[in-house]
Amino acid sequence: MPARRPIDDCAGRTTRALVQTSRMPWTLPPRAVWLRRPLLALAAILLLWALAWLAVPPILKSQAQTRLGALLAREVTIGAVDFRPWSLELTVRDVTVAGPPGAAEPLLRWSRAYVNADMASLWRRAPVIAGFELDGLQLRVARVGPGRYDIDDLIERFRPEPSTAPSEPLRFALYNVQVRDADLRFDDRPAQRVHRVAALQIGLPFLSNLPSHLEATVEPHVAFRYDGVAFDSGAQAVPFAQRRHGELSL
Repeated sequence: MPARRPIDDCAGRTTRALVQTSRMPWTLPPRAVWLRRPLLALAAILLLWALAWLAVPPILKSQAQTRLGALLAREVTIGAVDFRPWSLELTVRDVTVAGPPGAAEPLLRWSRAYVNADMASLWRRAPVIAGFELDGLQLRVARVGPGRYDIDDLIERFRPEPSTAPSEPLRFALYNVQVRDADLRFDDRPAQRVHRVAALQIGLPFLSNLPSHLEATVEPHVAFRYDGVAFDSGAQAVPFAQRRHGELSL
């Protein structure tokens, strides 16, 4: 029996060492400590993106329908809203603004509107839109009598007060504008004539009134059919310079 004491003493010391080791505080390796904050920041950003992706579309749809309907005193319906916070892209589909009471068709409708905002808006302190697309726009306006139109209620709502002082223009930069397949109709009921601009296509590469862009030349392209006659045009213009000028070709 006495010969077993060295083994027992060794086992006891090993057990005590393991117990002491288990009581020591656990620390991350230096590299893991350095990576922890970036990983937590990335996880927080991903969580915010996911919340915005899920929450913004239904909230925006509900609020836009309610607030625009109250502003216009017309029923406003929106089919679907898609928002991608990681790229600041917004798509709104199947928007309808009702016409006056008793109208068979809505005043305004479009099938798709797409906006791609740019992060440069933050340091320029002005809206910078990297892309804007509008598909399937339809506008219906009628003259119902001498000097009277079916949108007179909207004109009165947005008529500026005579005493209102002029304000500074909103600064903006707009790139890659595309309007496709727009259809505009003016119903002149007293004259019993209907004028229509169909298949309207507008391409505008760039438009801005930021101070650094005032002298930039804008080259829009417009094509449409007016009462069945086709038109196709190109132009060059400097719309926001102190001395405005432009050229138009048909």
